[in-house]
Amino acid sequence: MVPPTSKYPILYEINTRIWRQRFGAATRLLDIPDTYWQQLAALGVDYVWLMGVWQTGPNILHYALDAGLQQAYQQALPDWQEADIVGSPYAIDHYVLHPDLGAAGDLVRLKKRLHAVGLRLMLDFVPNHFHAETSLLRTHPEIFLEVTPDYLQRDPQTYYQPPGLNGRVFAHGKDPYFAAWQDTVQVNYAAPAAREFMGDLLLQLAEQCDGLRCDMAMLALPNVLAQTWGNALTTPHGERADFWPAAIQRIRERYPNFVFLAEVYWNLEWMLQEQGFDYTYDKRLLDRIHQGNTQAIREHLWAGTDFQRRSARFLENHDEDRIRSVLPTDQAQAAALITYTIPGLRFFFQGQWEGRRVRVPVQLGREPLEQEATNDRLFLGAIPLAQLPAFAPVSLSTAAFYDYLLQLLREPTLQQGHWEMLELGNTAILSWEWRWKDRRFLIVINHGTGVAEVALPSLSAGAWQHYQGELVSAGPQRLMGFRWLVLHTTG
Repeated sequence: MVPPTSKYPILYEINTRIWRQRFGAATRLLDIPDTYWQQLAALGVDYVWLMGVWQTGPNILHYALDAGLQQAYQQALPDWQEADIVGSPYAIDHYVLHPDLGAAGDLVRLKKRLHAVGLRLMLDFVPNHFHAETSLLRTHPEIFLEVTPDYLQRDPQTYYQPPGLNGRVFAHGKDPYFAAWQDTVQVNYAAPAAREFMGDLLLQLAEQCDGLRCDMAMLALPNVLAQTWGNALTTPHGERADFWPAAIQRIRERYPNFVFLAEVYWNLEWMLQEQGFDYTYDKRLLDRIHQGNTQAIREHLWAGTDFQRRSARFLENHDEDRIRSVLPTDQAQAAALITYTIPGLRFFFQGQWEGRRVRVPVQLGREPLEQEATNDRLFLGAIPLAQLPAFAPVSLSTAAFYDYLLQLLREPTLQQGHWEMLELGNTAILSWEWRWKDRRFLIVINHGTGVAEVALPSLSAGAWQHYQGELVSAGPQRLMGFRWLVLHTTG
């Protein structure tokens, strides 16, 4: 596998179980037309993350009908039925392709198809847990966190007795801050057998894809494991050792260009970068954008160059609310300019370019029909993004904006250039510049509600020009609240 040519690649997450239905109810992965992948590559995408392709566990409705989940279903899909529930893709029974999506070997075949058009395949790895009734409990019980019966008596929400195991007690998966996930069983990284098994599993998965998005990757860190489980880790195992450095190194020895993306929070991003992850989630930037805190955004972007480069920048993913449900259109566009025109992995979610507003719980296998009456679909053919097969925009203005943004991100200067923060003399203004060879691109965003005047950096030769537009008029530029400029040098 050849690595992306861009220093700052684009990742596109697809909710596979829902998205495939756009091509027909029984569509499997190899049924997706090659034109889809070709057009995705033409838009500048480097990595396709097919979220939720693995075999999930049994008894889906038993775990997916609690009151909180039903409320989420109702909010996202008011006409939902039990037939729409497909279970959490993060409660995996074992790592084989779900039969609804294809047969054994299809992921390797798909990977080859993607390589042929310049794309790379990313899949899920869930290190913390498996489904609560995984078949591995019978074949490899030693990899899970088993405890004595008194734990179950004290805390029946966190501990349970899996069926068919003669009353043995195991822990549900959890993190230190929230209640246990009832549809999961906890992997015990304090046990050498667990680390060995999960390391072998990683090697098997690396044969089928080009990268892994590692769910809640920080939960495997020894200090987090100890914080979560305390004395339970000494029953029956007491050893504590890091999992990630050796596991990642083992993959890299065989697949040097393999990519690891960590979902990580709690200020542990740098630690996981140090342990070998290529990219780590940058949720902090998203939080500051939601809060509208311009100074906090500016301070966040003063972080070290290497940390910035290895940060995964996003506005949406399957865990986050759709940006158009959180911010008005002008603020959402300003947020996208901030997020995607700085160094890092540029991470988009299926439906974001279409302007969707509804975040669908991962347990559902159907999305709602969203529509805005103001859309003029006769205009749709005028934008290259609309050539993507099965593209179904909810908001034409959003689709047009992302078409513009994707064209900007394909510019060599924003793929290969040097990035530098600028201070333009106004606390509401966020600005930075990209330089590569003799080209310069300037991004200026008024991240406040009031009008701001901005004096542009002077040029020794040439002039500033709007990207895909006219030359910039002389003198200070006047920007309304949450408006922006994308400029480049002439010549």
